[in-house]
Amino acid sequence: MPTDVTLRWRGRPTRGEPAGLLRALAPLTARYQLVPGPRRVRTASYLDTADWRLRRRGLVLTHEGAAGPGSLVLGPDAVKLTEPPAWPARAEALPEGPVRDAVADAMWVRAIAPKIRSRTTSRALVLCDGDGEEAARLDWAEATTVHPVRTAPVVRVTLTPAPGRRRDAKWIVRTLLAAGEFETGEGTVYENLLAACGLPAKPPRFRITAGMPADAAVATALLGFAEEVTANVEGAVDDIDPEFLHELRVGVRRTRSLLKIAGDVLPGELARRYAQRFKDLGELTSPTRDLDVYLLEFDALAASLTVGEPVDLAPFGTHLRQRRDAERKALVRGLRSQRFVRAIDSWRAALTGVAESGRSKTTVDQLAANRLRRLTKRVTTQAAATTPGSPAEQVHDLRKRCKELRYALEVFRPLCDPAVHRVVLGDLKRLQDVLGAFQDGEVQAETLRTHAGEMLAGGPPPAATLLAMGELLAGFVRRQHEARRELTAALAVFLADAGRFGALLR
Repeated sequence: MPTDVTLRWRGRPTRGEPAGLLRALAPLTARYQLVPGPRRVRTASYLDTADWRLRRRGLVLTHEGAAGPGSLVLGPDAVKLTEPPAWPARAEALPEGPVRDAVADAMWVRAIAPKIRSRTTSRALVLCDGDGEEAARLDWAEATTVHPVRTAPVVRVTLTPAPGRRRDAKWIVRTLLAAGEFETGEGTVYENLLAACGLPAKPPRFRITAGMPADAAVATALLGFAEEVTANVEGAVDDIDPEFLHELRVGVRRTRSLLKIAGDVLPGELARRYAQRFKDLGELTSPTRDLDVYLLEFDALAASLTVGEPVDLAPFGTHLRQRRDAERKALVRGLRSQRFVRAIDSWRAALTGVAESGRSKTTVDQLAANRLRRLTKRVTTQAAATTPGSPAEQVHDLRKRCKELRYALEVFRPLCDPAVHRVVLGDLKRLQDVLGAFQDGEVQAETLRTHAGEMLAGGPPPAATLLAMGELLAGFVRRQHEARRELTAALAVFLADAGRFGALLR
């Protein structure tokens, strides 16, 4: 039997009042005297990122305290805050110490904020035998959420036997379970409270199924991408963390690719009319995201210098942040504009109509077979024609075609053989990684030259800064050359396994 045992109480909450507790635990009075301790009330906000990164790592981080700065608590570790916290907060905004060290890796670049706020009323009771000796301790806790919704209390009773009194603990558990209003406790308090709030919320299902009309299937997939866009607008506007803008852009790229791949099955001019709008949205969001990526890598780039010192790049960092501030203003104006809001609303309304009517005589199965075959042929043909000496534009175009194929594989996943799909997607991702390293090196080199020109035009930066930027440029060019050398092997592996694409569809 475990040292501690937790049971759930199904009866009416007691609010920690002694009379209610003694009534609930009356079956134990035949053998023990129950001595209630003081009643305690604790408030806690359970913190996590937008995509539940802490929970996925099994980490439960809380901010505790009803008034004042409070404390951050993670298991046995706690750190007292010197001022009230401001949420959302990224790892660097948390106080240094074991709590931050434990969650920083899981948080990555994402910000944490309260997912639920709870209030727990508890009281400990000591069970004494006929000789007045302590046999066990019962901790009675009633936890309820006060945000985002108010829930009924989750009542848990944790039994801790005194040393050498395991036999008493077994009798206590059997007696309480036999009374009918206790049951074995499952999950943690946090998991119980999340479930009571309906969290984590399940995203809307926009899943295609075999036999669907092709137009309805494409509209359904596009609705899912539209949800990705709209779900991340607020976080991108508020600049909570850089991943909101990244996820928004992923939704935009997927939309643009699917419109190109299969937009022709949608009725009328729907695809053509909105393709330009999403192109404009991509161009609106691109500058800020590019600067985000640079700034996220900035410390690592500075640390990579071998001739210059990290401090030499400080003026460059200032320039990047100033450029980002300017680009963000344009981004926020665009995302808050009525033009954007109306476009997204009308797009979703149009897609909903198509998804619900489904008038295409072609099935999604037929569409998937046709488009995957076409895209696979295009990618394999271009891959076979690409060599280490191919122009950069040819390599970039191959990367674009690979992205289109990957998005098609993601959309048509429900129609594919799972095992074959997993292998094919893995092969494609490995090729994309090499193509991405090649293009990233070139783009970063060209962008660095642009930033250097802007800095010179605004007043010459220190010579040490220009020299350090030159060292970065050499590194980008070297990285591009390395990726070009790796490309031959990556293409050979991909082409050798390309026959698997023919076995994709079930």
